[in-house]
Amino acid sequence: MKAPVDRGLPFVGHSIEFKNDALALSRRLRKKHGDVLEISILNERVTMFTTPSATKHIFLDPEDNFSSKRGWEFSIGPTFENGLMLRDFDDHKYHRGLLQESFRRDALENYLEIIQPRIDEWIEKIKTEESFSLYENIKQLMFNIAVELFFDEVDESRLIQLNKLFTDSIESATSVVRIPLPFTSLRKGLKARKELLKYFESKAENVDTEQKTLFSELVKTNNQEGGLTYFEIAEHMIFLLLAAHDTTTSTLTSSIHYLSTDNKFFNQLAEEAKTISCTNISELKNGHVGEALFNEAMRKYPPVPFSPRYVVRDTTVEGYDLEAGTYVAVGPLVLHNDEKYWDEPDKFSPRRFLDPDYQNEAYFPFSGGAHTCLGKFFASYIFKNVVYKLATNFESLESTEELNINPSPIPHPRADVKIYLN
Repeated sequence: MKAPVDRGLPFVGHSIEFKNDALALSRRLRKKHGDVLEISILNERVTMFTTPSATKHIFLDPEDNFSSKRGWEFSIGPTFENGLMLRDFDDHKYHRGLLQESFRRDALENYLEIIQPRIDEWIEKIKTEESFSLYENIKQLMFNIAVELFFDEVDESRLIQLNKLFTDSIESATSVVRIPLPFTSLRKGLKARKELLKYFESKAENVDTEQKTLFSELVKTNNQEGGLTYFEIAEHMIFLLLAAHDTTTSTLTSSIHYLSTDNKFFNQLAEEAKTISCTNISELKNGHVGEALFNEAMRKYPPVPFSPRYVVRDTTVEGYDLEAGTYVAVGPLVLHNDEKYWDEPDKFSPRRFLDPDYQNEAYFPFSGGAHTCLGKFFASYIFKNVVYKLATNFESLESTEELNINPSPIPHPRADVKIYLN
């Protein structure tokens, strides 16, 4: 059985509409064609599956029919080449095993200790202000945290340059123009990647491995037999920056805005925060109110709203024929906002997750299978650190503006909003 086809506009297919509002596009096409259809994105044929069972099957990929590496290559591949998500099968397993060492429990607790001063500095800074621009501030905070964990750098002017290089890399990954012509985002992104590789490779040769940063933990693998080379470490660092920085920024942005609209939940979070040490993983794990807020943000605006895969060999998924050399994609964003699986899915409501035993078959916040997010627990710990410290340092947050999120390719506000402090 063949999936129904919707080619979209000539030449660009659905690329522009997908970038502008992927959820609205998906809802319109599903209403017309159903849960499985073939669309055109960045000049490629992509069969989209939007059922929990098909999503689980493609993520688990028990027969190795789907390539994550080649699935992501046509979008983020040029600037984030050889990141963990852009590796497959045995190669992915090998690299993931080495990177996993950097996410040990004791390593995570070290990272949490390292980032405390940055979060505390941010809290003290906003205490002096009546309000702050939400997305702008959180994005800067996350970069400051990344400085402590990822960069071996103290030169402030150099950090500004690195921030610009990283921003250029991300913007190039979502550009509709996929040829590195002069003045295009892709051209700037490829140049930024080259500079970042050079930076991280040179720093890896001289980093103090007695430090307990994520960077130094990765460099230690170079001392193992069959460990990572400095160039491979540089490639992984660039990708980890993408995974850790922008995803946590988007999750915190939507959550903090929600806290500014629900004072009762804010107070509930503040009460929980009083009982928890922000550097104790056992206590952070038991922070169910903070976890509910995190889970709801991941539901409403999943950091990876769509996951593409390249079809390695002819196969079928739930009776639909897939040809080798084409693409499939699953959409957590679509499933997470589907009224078939959720009560009032358009409403941001963390109370749905307050029961720690709550399960939902349509919930895929961290991908799945071999490519399940390596840093998912650390992401929740950083998230809780920030929201707990906000809740214990202020009596309430307020906002008079609606937060309008563009949910893809990485969730971000269409316009920033002000948060007022009390």
